[in-house]
Amino acid sequence: MAPAAQRRRAAHAARDSLNVLLIVCLLLKTCELKSANTSKPNILLIMADDLGIGDLGCYGNDTLRTPNIDLLAEEGVRLTQHLAAAPLCTPSRAAFLTGRHAFRSGMDATDGYRALMWNAGSGGLPQNETTFAEILQWQGYTTGLIGKWHQGVNCASRTDHCHHPLHHGFDYFYGMPFTLVNDCHPDRPPEVDAGLRARLWLYTQIMALGVLTIVAGKACRLISVSWKLVLSVATLVLLFFTSWYASFGFVRRWNCILMRDHEVTEQPMVLERAASLVLKEAVSFIARNKHSPFLLFVSLLHVHIPLVTTERFLGKSQHGLYGDNVEEMDWLVGEILNAVEEHGLKNTTLTYFTSDHGGHLEARDGHVQLGGWNGIYRGGKGMAGWEGGIRVPGIFRWPGVLPAGRVVHEPTSLMDVFPTVVHLAGGQVPQDRVIDGRSLLPLLRGDAEHSAHEFLFHYCGQYLHAARWHEKDSGRLWKVHYTTPRFHPEGAGACHGRGVCPCSGAGVTHHDPPLLFDLSRDPSEARPLSPDAGPLYREAVARVGRAVREHRGSGSPAPAQFSFHHVAWKPWLQPCCGAFPFCACSRDADPGET
Repeated sequence: MAPAAQRRRAAHAARDSLNVLLIVCLLLKTCELKSANTSKPNILLIMADDLGIGDLGCYGNDTLRTPNIDLLAEEGVRLTQHLAAAPLCTPSRAAFLTGRHAFRSGMDATDGYRALMWNAGSGGLPQNETTFAEILQWQGYTTGLIGKWHQGVNCASRTDHCHHPLHHGFDYFYGMPFTLVNDCHPDRPPEVDAGLRARLWLYTQIMALGVLTIVAGKACRLISVSWKLVLSVATLVLLFFTSWYASFGFVRRWNCILMRDHEVTEQPMVLERAASLVLKEAVSFIARNKHSPFLLFVSLLHVHIPLVTTERFLGKSQHGLYGDNVEEMDWLVGEILNAVEEHGLKNTTLTYFTSDHGGHLEARDGHVQLGGWNGIYRGGKGMAGWEGGIRVPGIFRWPGVLPAGRVVHEPTSLMDVFPTVVHLAGGQVPQDRVIDGRSLLPLLRGDAEHSAHEFLFHYCGQYLHAARWHEKDSGRLWKVHYTTPRFHPEGAGACHGRGVCPCSGAGVTHHDPPLLFDLSRDPSEARPLSPDAGPLYREAVARVGRAVREHRGSGSPAPAQFSFHHVAWKPWLQPCCGAFPFCACSRDADPGET
């Protein structure tokens, strides 16, 4: 037979075999080619800032409108016991990115500062930490971060960018290297180190008054000192004032900036257009990378104070400015999901929505609440033990792979996202360090009945405040509290008069014997079991105690990133567009605005 005829015959045979295979596939109802669907999916991670679990319709809120997030939950899997690894922004996000408790990377505090305070500090996510973005990069993904970072910028110089997203696995970054704070709004009271700032201003006034008193005494010949000495003292007072006002007097200019990759594009940022810029960048990233696998982490600026909300949503909710901001956030999420669908990527994209921790109960303007609602759960932002500080929304959607409408009541962690996306991308979690997260895939798919976590540990700074035990055989969920914050005023449920509740010192109560709650029957943590309850109490506390000791043995010291040395403002590290200290630009402005 001629070679050409042989080739044609072989081609016909191959085509006939493919047809038979397709028919068999149809008969088995598996011809959706799930292998293609589950191979290298796009990964879209959306994280809100300071959102309370009770702020969403799919988690029980019937007065705030969140239709887009609610639809995401209907089409995917909703986790009801999804837990942040820390109750504040910086440590929670460090744990999320690395799959490890923040104390393992030094991104949590022993005392004093509990989060990064300046773009010009030298602390941040250490370079030897591995993020899920780095591993996905190695697997051929294009990776992007749009929105808030808050994991540091520089180490030794203004341009080394050692803590920058592009040095932690992201190919593209657009957003705030810091976080929104009240100082970003010219009409709001100061927030960054407000207590220290007030003391420094008081000391300056006292010293200035002393200088004026000396000048008056000298002029009236009541004291005998040289004018040279008076001038020297006045110069010292001026230097003292300049030393702290150079940072605290310009918080908005130093901290409230936008960057694209390594370049500062807006300094200070215009809050009113930040949301639209973040949305535009997220949609553009999806469009640019729709033909190959991508990881997009959209780290929303909503709903952190100062709650900047566009005119379209102002006054539209039933819950004031905070409610307006939540409803605008939901709209932003909807627009991003629409972009995914418009590019035909819905069925090949794993989408995840969460918050970095619970709602901020102490955020108030007089009698107006500016923070979130944590539903039935006690406590809020800054409180590591109480559920309201760490229980957050957790929604996963992947049509055709994850069952729509599934609800999972097992304990899970934000740290679990790390091994989950790494495994989906075909990568391996690092074997040279402790990884606290566990892959959620078996639980999300319905292949596993129980969470991979028997115990979870809840830290406030570097202090372990509480731990939970999931007794899988009985289904009971025990929670042991070793330390709890002292609310102010007593019984208020929050620490009003200060930013957030403390982790240690006079502001906490140490419990010996510890408090024990059965969360499976008392999720609000309203009825602690009595130590006199018999063997049940003793067995649960003893079992959790052994797990805590074993867990503590898995840690090793890491350089503290929140020490005063690392947190303090350093002018030589300040990101700047223009010549320092005259930093100012607006490169993202519309032509008509410049």
